[in-house]
Amino acid sequence: MLLKNRSFLFIFFCLFFLFSIKSYSENLNLSLQYGIQNTAKAGRSLPLQITVENAEESTFSGSLKMILAESGKHIVEFSFPLVVEGKSVKEIEKSFMLPTGVNQLLLTVENLSSEQIAYRRVGLDISGSDAELLIGSLSQNGDTISFLQNARVNEGLLKTRVISFTGDSFPKEETDLYLLDLLLIRDFDLFNLDKQQRDSLKHYVEHGGVLLFSLSENGMQTLSEDFSSYLETPLDFQERTLFLAKENEGGEEEGESLLASPVYLKGGREGAFSEGKAYLSVYPMGNGLLAVLGYDVLKLERYATEDSDYVGKLFLEIYGQNRLNTLSISASERSLKQYWDLEELMNLSDLSKLPSIPLYFCILLLYLIVVGPGLYFFLRSQNSLRVYRPSIALISLFMVLFIWVLGMGTRINDSFISYVKLLQLTKDSVDEENYINFRSPKERNFSMEIQPEYTVNPILKGVDYTGDLSGLVKDSGVTRTEVLQERDKSAIVIHKGSAFSPHYFLLNKKIPNDIGQIEGKVSYFSGELSGKIINNTNYVLSDAFILLYGRVIKLGKLEKGQSIDVSIAESMPMPVGDFDYLSNALFTGNSKNFIRFILSEQIHSYFPDARFYALAREDGVSFTENGEGDKKIDRKNFEKYGFSIVNASLELSREKDGIIEYSALSRDPSVDSGEFDMATNTMNPMIPLEIRYNLGEEEQISGISFEIMDISGNSLLANFQGDMAIYNNSTGGYDSIGRKEGVLSGDRLKKYLTEKNELKLRFVAKESTASPEIRQLLPMITVSAREGSE
Repeated sequence: MLLKNRSFLFIFFCLFFLFSIKSYSENLNLSLQYGIQNTAKAGRSLPLQITVENAEESTFSGSLKMILAESGKHIVEFSFPLVVEGKSVKEIEKSFMLPTGVNQLLLTVENLSSEQIAYRRVGLDISGSDAELLIGSLSQNGDTISFLQNARVNEGLLKTRVISFTGDSFPKEETDLYLLDLLLIRDFDLFNLDKQQRDSLKHYVEHGGVLLFSLSENGMQTLSEDFSSYLETPLDFQERTLFLAKENEGGEEEGESLLASPVYLKGGREGAFSEGKAYLSVYPMGNGLLAVLGYDVLKLERYATEDSDYVGKLFLEIYGQNRLNTLSISASERSLKQYWDLEELMNLSDLSKLPSIPLYFCILLLYLIVVGPGLYFFLRSQNSLRVYRPSIALISLFMVLFIWVLGMGTRINDSFISYVKLLQLTKDSVDEENYINFRSPKERNFSMEIQPEYTVNPILKGVDYTGDLSGLVKDSGVTRTEVLQERDKSAIVIHKGSAFSPHYFLLNKKIPNDIGQIEGKVSYFSGELSGKIINNTNYVLSDAFILLYGRVIKLGKLEKGQSIDVSIAESMPMPVGDFDYLSNALFTGNSKNFIRFILSEQIHSYFPDARFYALAREDGVSFTENGEGDKKIDRKNFEKYGFSIVNASLELSREKDGIIEYSALSRDPSVDSGEFDMATNTMNPMIPLEIRYNLGEEEQISGISFEIMDISGNSLLANFQGDMAIYNNSTGGYDSIGRKEGVLSGDRLKKYLTEKNELKLRFVAKESTASPEIRQLLPMITVSAREGSE
């Protein structure tokens, strides 16, 4: 008996010991910092710094969940494994794209039994419900620039908000920068940042950000060699008197004395002129802007405080009217447009699933002929009318089986995705973006595993939810999208998804370039193209084309390693900003829908480089877990349909014998009367248009040329038809210009240019061609000049 009791005690203590080492701490404290200094912006990346404190001795294992809601019908949940040692604090950094309409976040911690241990509900300080310009300011001491805070821009449609940084507080991750609309760097040596942070500055600009350097006597240290190579002329800092107001603002202006240098960037657009010298130069880089200001804005604090219009004028010269108008649209409108554009694309994505109406019509007609007079007369000729009815039944059964087999290719039996992949190639890296729609033909739970290196962001409609998020989570009737992210795998899980309901996601990753480059250079001068393009990628490319601002070059198919002479390729003028017209002109079939969507996502304004695009042949998709070989998901009926598009930026030269050419739309024109849309270079033909083109105050203009954009087959866009006239500064009146005018140069041009190289034109559409529903396309104006001051 004693032996049995000892055995029992031994087993009891063994079990007690085992349970003790598997017990989990359930006394946790959660804290959260989000965005940059607790500022968030809808539609942008939202970095999170989460702190989990374990107050107990034992280790905690479970999961951390970030939960947000779209309206009161859809919950999005990000889930991560969580292990916190006893008596320790764990710092966790995560980020995701904050959908529009989300103004609160719920953090929860659950143990391995899915019991909630801790939670924290956080209201987000959203920059974007009203249009807001979020500015980051980096300086040595983190100086506050007071006049930039809460300034009104674009006639009050935009309000500014400033976040100040020092080198120590500057964001470490590249994705954190994407929260900012503009990054201002002044009084700072860029070499105080590590190489990864410096590289992220260029990536930030290329992805659509605006980087503004405000320089002083240590300007070269502020620019560093990363950006000083863009300077066309050396900086020359001297004590100067600058006149910052425009001449037409009236009144006698007092100059501001400060240390300043004129600034000229290669291919840049100049501004902030004083006595004929430019103290601001803006260079379009990728989808963003690199701007350099030749003085320290902090030195103008008194002036800018007294002149409330200074900030608005400065940002107008940096951004241009078109970009400011885009920023002035609320974040919810931009997000909703992306959602509906994506829905239209995905609804048209798999046209191969549509049944052939002519085929089914022919089968039906043949069936009616066979079972009607055909079968009757045949059986009567055989004296077998007694089997007429059984024959009809047999043929009908055969036709049912035949139609069922014929329609197998049009039916979807399991969950499926439609996608478009964009591969942006640079010398060192590949940015991959996948827009996908994940659906199921049945109302059920379904899932898809994703390779762990991809970030997964749902794309939502942007419908606000203002109720209690912690209460909504307990509602078992709402649809849930769960994004599971672990070290070695990730997954998308849809709970209670309706049949064929869309679930949109953006999957992206950035990796070192191991797939090759599109190499070459394009020259375009006086209407002549030259250059050579080489496909040094791992892909066979089809339907390749190069997009210039206002012109497209068709390249066709490019095999691996193939080169093509641009001078012999077909090219044509192309309306700017009208990607529907471009895709219809270059593509047939469904690929044109994917190209149109990608172009509308990538290009928003003037660009000075040559943009290469092509369709790449790929087998399947790369983002699913273990590619096509993953055995954890039944791939037999997991259908995928879409396109892969390769994109690269190529150098474009528009210079010959010391003469450069550039588009007059590289600088925003001013509209004196009428309605003009710079994004598409179109006018409202119902109202005569008077417009002034600023051709560059510092340029030595030698000629201008007009290129008529003839288009056809567009129901919402028409060629300009009417009278075009140019203002004569000598006579004070307008001189008519014919459609075949071509080039103005020499003495003939001088009378049309002001001292500041402004060109004023008037367009009056023919009454018979004017319609309020159809905009008319204006000619493209190209300027020839010797760059630099005289």
